[in-house]
Amino acid sequence: MKIGRRTTTVIEPGTLRRPKSGLTWKSKDFSLPLQCLPAWQSNGGLERSHPDRSKPFSLEVVPPNVSGILTRIHLVGVFALHAEDEGAGTVGASITVGEDRDPVVRLDLINGRHYSEAHDLRSVRRLTGDGASIETVGSTTIDGKKCRVDLLTIDVIKESGLKPIRVRDLGTPASFVIFDLFYEFSPIASCPFKTRSGGVALSELAAVVRVGDRVTLRRALDQLEDALQKSGDLDEAKGEALTFLAVVTAAMLEMGGPRSMHRIQLESARKLDSLRTIDQVISETRSIVENTVSTLTGMLGSPSAILVDRALSILNRNFAKNLTDGSVAEQLNLSTSHFRYLFKEVTGQPFHKYLIALRLERARKLLLEANMPVSEVAAAVGFNGLAHFSRAFAHRFAVSPTNLRRSGVTVPE
Repeated sequence: MKIGRRTTTVIEPGTLRRPKSGLTWKSKDFSLPLQCLPAWQSNGGLERSHPDRSKPFSLEVVPPNVSGILTRIHLVGVFALHAEDEGAGTVGASITVGEDRDPVVRLDLINGRHYSEAHDLRSVRRLTGDGASIETVGSTTIDGKKCRVDLLTIDVIKESGLKPIRVRDLGTPASFVIFDLFYEFSPIASCPFKTRSGGVALSELAAVVRVGDRVTLRRALDQLEDALQKSGDLDEAKGEALTFLAVVTAAMLEMGGPRSMHRIQLESARKLDSLRTIDQVISETRSIVENTVSTLTGMLGSPSAILVDRALSILNRNFAKNLTDGSVAEQLNLSTSHFRYLFKEVTGQPFHKYLIALRLERARKLLLEANMPVSEVAAAVGFNGLAHFSRAFAHRFAVSPTNLRRSGVTVPE
């Protein structure tokens, strides 16, 4: 599995119509360039007399004055106030990229999936399966009460330039506070050069390796590289690299890797110990990871791998949708038969098998971390029937979904 070098995108803020004064938020630990200006807040509140009922219903965001291909948008805010006054499954708002008649992206925000009561301070980190993700990045105080601040990220699969974005409150009690909205895009040569690494938790790394998701694995390596470069401590960099390698090799052993995997950690420690610069540690770590995962999946450096990378990215963030190899092939402008051939050549497994494995990994995480009935977990990751889900889960993890949760049993990370 060819991991490849890091990719580069640019992240720039859009221009919001803001009030003259109001709530602001900043964090020294947050990676995106917050503007620290008064936030926009949408209409909300259960009673007609609620003060938030005077807030606006819509917001238009003007893109930055640069050129590029839009890949994602990021919203930083409080999602949402008063959400406890509406039921799970309520559609509280919509986000549209481009013209309403032919949008590049439209995402309906659903209570329990894309947002939840903001006064619940438990951290959220969730891939929603419909091209979006939500992650807690901090907290703030509104009307004397502490609230969760989240980052909502939405993929833009349809190739497009930078378009206006419209946020519409749909009139439910939920009120959405937006501090900033960012455009992430691939620049053309004349654009300023900036990089932002993706955010992949170490706890997710084993699942990434098990399903063969080299797109996310590359983002994890990019994230590791950023951390090592910022640390400035050579010994610390070596330790973090070895921790990363330990998770990768453990996952490979679980998937049937050869006994020689047991020696990789020791050999890696000896090799890294001899290095004298952080750049050498980064280069060697990438090389070890690529060689390690290639023992099961094979090495490929052909141009077709770029197309499969795009397919993996689509799957990783849209796994709960009714995806088929034909629908993904259409997004890549390929015939279904040619796409099937390329996908198996690069990943080592058929499209459907990969998608099922990805859904099961997401289900396992929900079963262990979320208070959801097993039937809802099955539906949330894209399974149409509970019986099918239970059989597939037990076959992959050698434990039923119910017993996994009931007994507290965990499968190896």
